Amino acid sequence: MYTPQVTIRQFSISDYSEVRALELNAFNEDNSMYYIELYQFFPDSFYVATVNNKVVGFVVGLVTVEKIGRIFSLAVLKDYRGNGIGRALLKKIIDVLERKGVMKIRLEVREDNEVAKNLYKSMNFKEVDIIPYYYKDGCSAIVMEREGILWMNY
Repeated sequence: MYTPQVTIRQFSISDYSEVRALELNAFNEDNSMYYIELYQFFPDSFYVATVNNKVVGFVVGLVTVEKIGRIFSLAVLKDYRGNGIGRALLKKIIDVLERKGVMKIRLEVREDNEVAKNLYKSMNFKEVDIIPYYYKDGCSAIVMEREGILWMNY
């Protein structure tokens, strides 16, 4: 099996069009302007995965005023899934959030996205709630949380 050489780095404005296309491809939604606003205020909250300088994945997360890490989005191009890119992006944003001293990290995932739920569970996220009709197509969201590393040992 071919494993591509992946680089995880901070998002830059020049990545915008590729991230926008990736999000449309992965979610059939375009929240990219919202992500640009987040990037302007929290530049260390947005990372991309590249293969041969092509953006193949991204993750967006930040710390709330309550010191809770929030992962807003994680996506990988279909042709690059199954190569550990999603896991690498998730590890990166967890590391960034935990270095900021979060008490926990929270995210929402589609109820029918078993692959993503399994990835999150493998990284110590637990299902804590469900939000009915969260997505535009009526699908519910599973709320998942992971204790911050500072709190995991107590």
